[in-house]
Amino acid sequence: MMEQGKVKIFRFDPDKDKAPHYETYSFPFENGMTVLDVLLYVRNHTDSTLSFTYCCRNGHCGLCGVIANKVPCLSCHEAAVQELTIDPLDKQTVVRDLLIEQSIYTSRIGKLKLFMCREKTDALVRPEFISTESFEPIKIASRCVECKCCDAACPLEIGEDKFLGPSGFVLLTRHFLDPRDELDRNYLLKDGNIEHCIHCGRCTRVCPHNVDPENMISRLQAHR
Repeated sequence: MMEQGKVKIFRFDPDKDKAPHYETYSFPFENGMTVLDVLLYVRNHTDSTLSFTYCCRNGHCGLCGVIANKVPCLSCHEAAVQELTIDPLDKQTVVRDLLIEQSIYTSRIGKLKLFMCREKTDALVRPEFISTESFEPIKIASRCVECKCCDAACPLEIGEDKFLGPSGFVLLTRHFLDPRDELDRNYLLKDGNIEHCIHCGRCTRVCPHNVDPENMISRLQAHR
């Protein structure tokens, strides 16, 4: 006989609800199923109004971030357990249920100049070489899928004129540590209040791709 699981899901429809609330659902629990499998079961078999996002189901699109049993995670990457509580990612505006507003995140990221800037070197000279040692942290930072789980885990307040957040500093690392980039990006670290990081390690513990945001922030601080 298949075991039954129980999931409590954050619900909020701004057109109907005065305040957020939780609703509890049952689901057939199987070893190996993910949190996303649970959400899909609830939407397909119990409540078709449940809103959440996902795409690749392989941990690479970064769209299915939620908080499961108080831990930020990619729902397609996180193993389900029989007793679950699922919330939307923290530090984002909830549009409906587990669906979050992305423009708050993109407005911060858009100011980081995430492109290679050349001020002196002729950018048309090819090929350009980069040592393996220099490329390694860039390669690791490039694993980031911008799922924002690290931001949700961060104890600091993130936003305009506040802490940029682990995700923003990881993206900045790709260019800040690239020896081919010639823009002085130190002002971006200052504007992002990088000195506010308390190095608690929470961002690193929840990163689904082992990017180690805390280490990336330490690297940026060391190169200022």
